[in-house]
Amino acid sequence: MVEDDTGSQISESLPPSSSDEDDHVTLFDNVNYMGRAVIGSSVSNVEANAIIAELHEYNTESKVTISVPANPDGCIRILDEQKELLHSDDVRSVLYVTKSAALPNCFAFTSGKKDRGMFYCHAFKCKDKEVCMRVLHTMATTFNRGFTKQGDMQGTQPMEFEFELSLEVMEEGSDGNLTLAAQDKEVYKLRTGRRHHFIVTVRQTNSSTLILERCCGLFLSPTHHTDPECYVLLDMPIEMEMGSAAAGPLYVIRGVWDPNTQPCRWISTDCLNQVSLSVDVVASGVFDPIRFERKTQVKLYPSTERFFLPSRYYNTQTFTVSLKPNSEDKHRRFALDSVTEKEMMSSPGRLRSLFSGIGFGDDYSDSSTESDDEEPLISGLDEGIEETPEDTLKQWRTLLDTWTDYSTRPPELVKLARKGIPNKLRGEVWLRLGGLTRQDIEDKYSHLYDESLLNECPHEQVILWDLNRTFPGNEFFQEGKDGQRRLYHVCKSYAGSDQEVGYCQGLSFIVAVLLLHLEEEDAFALFSVVMKEYQFRNMFKKGFQMLQLKFFVLERLIEDQLPDLWNHFQDHELSTQMYASQWFLTLFSAKFPLGLVYRIVDMFLTEGPDTLFKIAMSLLKLSKKELLSHDFEGMLKYFRVSLPKRFMNKKQGHKLLSTAAGIKIKPGKVAIWEAEFHKQQDEKRSLQDPLRRLEHELKQSIEANHRLEQENDMLVQHLTQSQVGMRHQLDDLEKRNLELKRDLSKMTTSYEETTECNKALSAEILRTKNLYHNSIMEGDDERARHKLTIQEYHTMCRSIEERHEKEKQELNQEVIEIKAKVGGKDIDIPSEQRLRELEMELAKTKLCLVEANCKAQEYEHDCSNLREKLKNIDNSGVLTQLKARLNR
Repeated sequence: MVEDDTGSQISESLPPSSSDEDDHVTLFDNVNYMGRAVIGSSVSNVEANAIIAELHEYNTESKVTISVPANPDGCIRILDEQKELLHSDDVRSVLYVTKSAALPNCFAFTSGKKDRGMFYCHAFKCKDKEVCMRVLHTMATTFNRGFTKQGDMQGTQPMEFEFELSLEVMEEGSDGNLTLAAQDKEVYKLRTGRRHHFIVTVRQTNSSTLILERCCGLFLSPTHHTDPECYVLLDMPIEMEMGSAAAGPLYVIRGVWDPNTQPCRWISTDCLNQVSLSVDVVASGVFDPIRFERKTQVKLYPSTERFFLPSRYYNTQTFTVSLKPNSEDKHRRFALDSVTEKEMMSSPGRLRSLFSGIGFGDDYSDSSTESDDEEPLISGLDEGIEETPEDTLKQWRTLLDTWTDYSTRPPELVKLARKGIPNKLRGEVWLRLGGLTRQDIEDKYSHLYDESLLNECPHEQVILWDLNRTFPGNEFFQEGKDGQRRLYHVCKSYAGSDQEVGYCQGLSFIVAVLLLHLEEEDAFALFSVVMKEYQFRNMFKKGFQMLQLKFFVLERLIEDQLPDLWNHFQDHELSTQMYASQWFLTLFSAKFPLGLVYRIVDMFLTEGPDTLFKIAMSLLKLSKKELLSHDFEGMLKYFRVSLPKRFMNKKQGHKLLSTAAGIKIKPGKVAIWEAEFHKQQDEKRSLQDPLRRLEHELKQSIEANHRLEQENDMLVQHLTQSQVGMRHQLDDLEKRNLELKRDLSKMTTSYEETTECNKALSAEILRTKNLYHNSIMEGDDERARHKLTIQEYHTMCRSIEERHEKEKQELNQEVIEIKAKVGGKDIDIPSEQRLRELEMELAKTKLCLVEANCKAQEYEHDCSNLREKLKNIDNSGVLTQLKARLNR
């Protein structure tokens, strides 16, 4: 018993005198066996991770020892604590090995025989991540020896091997979490001051196999630069990970560049930098190390720069490694001759690395060898929408005008929808088919949409990865366009509102179709209806049980209606899920032209879920002749490439839909097939260990109960929040009531005071009016007296003036007479003195008259003041204020 560098205990039963690999096994003690479960697909990473999580939550573990042979012809054994055999699988029957992305110390492998049609997934939990990696490394070494035993490195002739190298860059945040680095086509946008993880995936693409033993260095340097000082050796916290893909071995190499401790002074912050990532590996049987140099472009941005919706481009570089015989070393019989770089291939999409877990058996399709005619149809391709004839538009408008009750459908709707809904009216008709009115959307979905969009979503990163995969051939959903932002919003909102399903790959295609005709909130509402009312979400529930049921029903339909094609599929072991998974999960929207997809959605919303079977059967019926002429690989290629391209011809699309309309799906037969499927599932479960089956059923019940408890907790929380809110509202109302009572008391007191004041003011007004009236009367009397006095003065003045004038005349006459008597002599006339006295008397009389006039004016002025005062009292604001306060 020995301990490795990770601290895990490893037993090696290697005879001391023998180095024969056939007798060598590696024992891993103290590994927890979580159990096994039936898995639908032998190479499904999603299902395997789900099983790991499910068994881990149930926490039924037992200590075991795993025995991994060095010989690929041996068996992988699971031993209990007493070293008794629990389970054994041939190495070659192990079809898939994976490490859990969420639980780094857990892994699983899938075993079984394809001829049996049943596969089991065995899940294990190690002490820590390092032990888990050691187990996987040992298994990978055994699997790779299976490749070398095929005679790839036999003989001494020059040999050539092709490797495909892919690069993915991750950025480490302040919290230690990794996110994809932003990318603009082939340019990586890196932020300064952050650690960056470079993940290099090396996959051998040709039939001959050259095993890579280890990576001896990962370097970052400027392109076309030979100065050793410019090379930066990246930290490699994890050894090179090995796995297997369909075409051969697969390797993942990871390096970390920390600009704070490993500054690259040759990387400028103000321009585009051409850099190279060099990977040095040691190959089995080869004397010299092999260097792969991956060229790329990097641009640095400030650490605070924000990137929205980073695009992903799947860039691959192909290298040809030429080896020549080496006679100097008997163990390494080949030497490196040359490494030739081929043209880089670039396409939109996320690089499928093994960063989240080792995906042994990951299905990488070698599309670089396909010709243009063999390239699949670009997703989201719009071949142009046909103009709807005016009479058809008129029929639809008449239908919409009379269709007011969305809970029922007009009888002529199905017939019109099969001909195609006019593109101008498609959004409105889709909403009506979903039973959605504008009021329904505002009442039921608008608030839910906004709330889910603002909340955190655990599926957010997966949604971001899928954005560039969704309809890359459609301009509306290309990088930087508004379509990607809307698609992100709707997918995130639904994932937050439906936590049981969350987000699954494929849903983004359906959302994208809806967004091409509807606004965000409308698309969210209709998508929610499709998922729940049309039972589409059942296919995405845990375990994908409903999807498996649909595959079974489709297979029975093929057997019933297309028996020769069914026999052909059986002869070539072509299962339904191999070609129908994408059809059902994306509602045929992922690969087919958009014009046809719109018509399929029209039919689906109008006629219901059976449309899936009708369209699938129609596709198979129209392609029957071509499928019968192909073998297994040819049929898969036909489904992937040729079939979607066929319907670029609009006449073929019309033919497909008319054929689908004529296909009859009998509910009675479907019910029988569903019962048969459930019976088979029960039989499979009965073959399992009864204790395990009961534990699984108990776990499902516990999960269902847990989910109900969560829903109950949410309802209780909502009720509690409502009660708390109502309590707060009641407290506020009580406070308001007290305030109003205090205000009422104050107003009552003020009213009483105002009433008393009003009474006093009324008495004062009455007294003032009487005073005014008396003053007016007295003033009038005084005025009359003054007028009489003035008249008397005037009369006196006139009489005095008359008398004065008369006396003057008499005096003048006397003077004349006297002068005449004296004969013109000057004499002293005493009447002069008398004249002056009269004038003085006249002046005094006039002065008295003036004084009388002044007193009359003063009396008039006093009368005017009294009138003005009374008027002011009548129009006073005091009376107005009193009246207003009395009214309140």
